[in-house]
Amino acid sequence: MFALVVYGQLILEQADRTTLGKGLLDEIFAVLVRDFSEYATDLHGKTATTDDQAAWALSYVRRPVADPARTAEVWQQVVALVGAYEMNP
Repeated sequence: MFALVVYGQLILEQADRTTLGKGLLDEIFAVLVRDFSEYATDLHGKTATTDDQAAWALSYVRRPVADPARTAEVWQQVVALVGAYEMNP
C-alpha cells in the first residue's frame, strides 16, 4: 500500500518535468486510488488484522472521480499509438 504513495510522489515529480497532460495524470491516479482501496479492503478483511488496523484501513477506502470524457480522451491517445512501436528482434 505504501509503495503506491511513493510511486504517486515520483509520478507527480516527473509530471512537472514533462508535458504529461492533466487528463492522463488524473487517469493514472484513478488507478492508484483503486489499487490502494483494494489493498485497504483486503487488509480490513484479514483475520489477523487488529480492530485499530481494520478501522484505519476502512477509513482509506476511496472511489476515484469518474470522468468518462477524460477516460475517452486518454484512450484516444492510446489508440493513436497502436503500431507506433516495434519490439527489437
